[in-house]
Amino acid sequence: MAPKGPRWLYWRFWVQLISSVFANNGLLHSTRAVCWPGLNCWACPTASFACPLGAMQNAMGAWRWKVAASGVVAAGAGLPWYVIGGLLLAGGLFGRMVCGWICPFGWFQDLLGRLSRRKLRLPRALGYVRYALLVGLVLVVAYWTGQPWFCKLCPQGFLEGGIPQPLLRPELRSGIGWLWYTKLAIFAAFAAGAVFLPRLFCATACPPGAIYSLMNSHSLWRTVFLADKCVDCLWCVRNCPAGIDPRHELEGHLCVSCLECQKCPFDAIVSAPAWRAAHLERAHRRADKDDG
Repeated sequence: MAPKGPRWLYWRFWVQLISSVFANNGLLHSTRAVCWPGLNCWACPTASFACPLGAMQNAMGAWRWKVAASGVVAAGAGLPWYVIGGLLLAGGLFGRMVCGWICPFGWFQDLLGRLSRRKLRLPRALGYVRYALLVGLVLVVAYWTGQPWFCKLCPQGFLEGGIPQPLLRPELRSGIGWLWYTKLAIFAAFAAGAVFLPRLFCATACPPGAIYSLMNSHSLWRTVFLADKCVDCLWCVRNCPAGIDPRHELEGHLCVSCLECQKCPFDAIVSAPAWRAAHLERAHRRADKDDG
């Protein structure tokens, strides 16, 4: 069975590559105050944008003192509204297509996943760990400690900052201690796991992914499963980079909206703007009902 779908679906690898290079080209120094929608560490020597998680945690740490000084209502202006607004805008427009198409760490995990054809399935309950990390580590712990603890442990931060910074700046090597080795262990665990567990970090520990997951089925770009065209060949299941069953979990909280399933040989999965997707779904439901 030959995959089908529109030609632009086959550009995803190059979109991921170009977006990763663009986010870390080392030239756009004036844009480092702007957050990249995906997980991209500002500590990367060539980073051109800020990390939304880092910005949010630093703002939460500072907000505690503003609340103590002026109260919750008055300190509301001190919340990182531009970060929150940026994440909501990206999620509202594209849902988790941010994860599937322009997140550098998502692309890195996709590359690791190509190393093995044998894939394991995660217990679906582990997908909710992301929400606990978002609320607990990114918001609550950052608020009480004033420290960006998720950034201190983030495997993407180790890949983009923890590895190159000591290599390029020898004076930093003397400061390598238990935290660096802890971060190395976390990175190694997620990198090794991603070979056999599709997008392990995305599925279990990514806070921006948790935010986008909540908006996945309400974004302006939607994906629709057309049951009347499905022949249960399992092509979509075998080729899903997120390791889910698109027939039942499409746009669910573990779907990264990479749209690989839209290459279905029988055109049973399509994506389109929300109004067009809704029209297609209604039309196929009517056709299925008439055939029945």
